Amino acid sequence: MLEVVEENKNVKILKISMPHEVIDKARDEVYEEISKDIKIKGFRPGMAPRNLINSIIGIDKINEMIKEHVADEAYEEIIEEYLKTPQGEDVILPPRLKSVELGGNAEVTFEIHLFPKVEIESMDNVEITIPKLHDDKDKMLNDSLEDLRKEKSILIPKDGNIEIGDQVEIEYQDLTGKDPEKKELELKVAKPEEGNIFSYLVGKKAGDEFDFSTVAENTGNTTKLHVKILKVYSVKLPDLDDNFAKMVDDKYETLEDLKNGLRSQIDKVVDGFTDSLKTDEVLNELVKKTKLDVLDSTIDYFIDYVIEKKKEDKTYDKELKEKFKGDEKAFKDSIRNDVINYMKLEGAIKLIAKERSLDVSDEEIFEEAREAYEKSKISDERLKVMLKKDSDLYQSIKRDLISHKVAKELLKNAIVKESDVDEISEDAEEIEEENEKESEGSN
Repeated sequence: MLEVVEENKNVKILKISMPHEVIDKARDEVYEEISKDIKIKGFRPGMAPRNLINSIIGIDKINEMIKEHVADEAYEEIIEEYLKTPQGEDVILPPRLKSVELGGNAEVTFEIHLFPKVEIESMDNVEITIPKLHDDKDKMLNDSLEDLRKEKSILIPKDGNIEIGDQVEIEYQDLTGKDPEKKELELKVAKPEEGNIFSYLVGKKAGDEFDFSTVAENTGNTTKLHVKILKVYSVKLPDLDDNFAKMVDDKYETLEDLKNGLRSQIDKVVDGFTDSLKTDEVLNELVKKTKLDVLDSTIDYFIDYVIEKKKEDKTYDKELKEKFKGDEKAFKDSIRNDVINYMKLEGAIKLIAKERSLDVSDEEIFEEAREAYEKSKISDERLKVMLKKDSDLYQSIKRDLISHKVAKELLKNAIVKESDVDEISEDAEEIEEENEKESEGSN
């Protein structure tokens, strides 16, 4: 039986009462495990009497092990009777064990942390600023045409000296003995700089050989290579004309047709990126205008949980060293800020979605998953099975779709301004500092 015995803001204490048979089962499992693992002279594995095991292991230790087994059984019940029900959608962290009492029945209590209640200031006429992208469309068109010219370039064998822009085929061999096998590589000759291979290639011809040393950036190790130039080509770019358009795709009759096709693609990319920027910015403003009613114990537990996950993933030490120069307090403060902003955003999205009756259907989730996995060539049937079995994937897609719907609603009454990228960059640091101060004062 499961009941709520205490409630404070976003934290509930749940008690699970289980019959004495659960304790008996746990005790049998504990003695069976110990008797199989322990070696006692005169007894075969699994046959030692319990009173002898008690004297060797200690009754207190055995009781603790029994409690652990009972707690595991209770946790499974929490999952089935709470986390897998609609109530479980509000749980923000894994249930935390508080106590296990073994008497006539077993009584186990867990601490359940829920998404905290939020209070949102008015988002009407909120101002957001995004970088100007539409002004770059002509440049993007020209860049796309140049990329296509390079892709359709003609290679002409060359006997003369290598120049910047030429393409070469080389054979190289590691002289340090790590990998003596000869290998081949194609290179587009770029601007020579001190230490790079192009400074050796420019001015040479097919058939020339030289030794070249390279230093790995990540390890600082030096590798010495012997290089032989096999072939040299000058690169001729095709003229921008109707023939070029047909070369790109026979659906284009003229160069203008090709340009219009590229413009359409660019418009789609720019519009999609602009919508993404608007979504991100309006949700950032939502975080600023959201206040939490949350217990400090939830924040502390969440911070500990994130740190533990980073350590399990073996990313904690790397981040601590590279991003925070070994300053654990600064690292923890950063995690705290992220945790608070996460709870603000998720709580605000849930509240707005509920108030405005925003939801997503299974069909919308499936279509979003299909688009995401389009390149993977996964069949519709397999994708449906994936979504059914992988609840994390399902919930992640659902969360993203709800977030976009909430952002779309908020943007209806938002004032969107465009600014040069440089102007936005200059203000970024100041805005970040303001966000951190607001997070510290509004949790």
